[in-house]
Amino acid sequence: MINRRTLIGGGAGLVLGGLAIPLFLGPGPHHDQSPGTVGPGCTPTGQGLRAQAVPRQEWVPALEAAARVAGIPAQFLAAQIEAESGWNPEAVSAAGARGLAQFMPGTWDQYGNGADPFDPVAGIRAQGRYLHDLRGRIAGITGQDPQRLVFAAYNAGPGTVLKYAGIPPFRETQSYVAKILDLAQRVYSAECAGTGPLELRPGKGAWVHPLPHSRLTSGYGPRPCPAGAACNPWTTFHFGLDFSTGRGRATGRGAMVVAPTALRITLVQELAGGYGSRIMARCLLEPGYIFDFHHFALGSMLVHPQQEIEAGTGLGIEGNTGNSTAAHLHFQVIKPESNDRQMIHADTIDPTPILVEKGIL
Repeated sequence: MINRRTLIGGGAGLVLGGLAIPLFLGPGPHHDQSPGTVGPGCTPTGQGLRAQAVPRQEWVPALEAAARVAGIPAQFLAAQIEAESGWNPEAVSAAGARGLAQFMPGTWDQYGNGADPFDPVAGIRAQGRYLHDLRGRIAGITGQDPQRLVFAAYNAGPGTVLKYAGIPPFRETQSYVAKILDLAQRVYSAECAGTGPLELRPGKGAWVHPLPHSRLTSGYGPRPCPAGAACNPWTTFHFGLDFSTGRGRATGRGAMVVAPTALRITLVQELAGGYGSRIMARCLLEPGYIFDFHHFALGSMLVHPQQEIEAGTGLGIEGNTGNSTAAHLHFQVIKPESNDRQMIHADTIDPTPILVEKGIL
């Protein structure tokens, strides 16, 4: 029997037997206190837990002990607890998940060692044991960030992660993983604590979805070779996010793609192959990252190089040009030091955390 639960504060699916029922997970809470700054190369894999960010200091030793059991730094366990229960040891979800770590009764019977599910220390210990088991079940996947994979397995099921050989292309799972990694870096890591989302921290401002009323169809990272595409390093690792409205199935022309924030256009290319019709632009908010939009319908692009535009300005129509099997938008984020015209894939970073932070995913 597959257990299902709805988690307090947004909702995620607890998984057993490699299956889950995905639910929407909204963006995480924003923290106003800024204990430090994030250096340009900082990642959330440091080993230091920022103990003062944990609401009850008597929980810190349990977190550190559970982290040793799980083989995952303690700041990730703290971030997951915030995502699950908001640090409320009395939390009960609509589906019956209980306690700080939000275990369903059947899973608690397996990992709770006979303790009270509302005992916060017991919940943290069970969390460590469960994450340890998940790590073991996905150990065959190599060359990827184990923290991302284990939380993807927690949300979508280890069987699903094995099937996709990485984080599956589910909006809810990708948002859940991004939220935990963001909190681990921004709030709970002594070495990386700062004010911005994971990896990409443009300045404040209003953001909109680059393809409104679309769904995420492929996430950043390794993936199986898409059906109908030639298998090569560019198709088996996805260097951005794909969004589709489904409106271009018959004609190859979908909905309007818009600027997610204020941009300066740097490149407009009308191409039938490769990336297809393409627009590149620099974010006008610090620190000036480059955004790359691919696969516009031929003849649909509405902007020109050096033009400065506001959030929500139309860029062109979602299309199927280039190496594409259906009408969609491919959205990439590129490091600011990269050359606008000579971008290499090593310059890309995962756009998911910034879109989660801005409330888009």
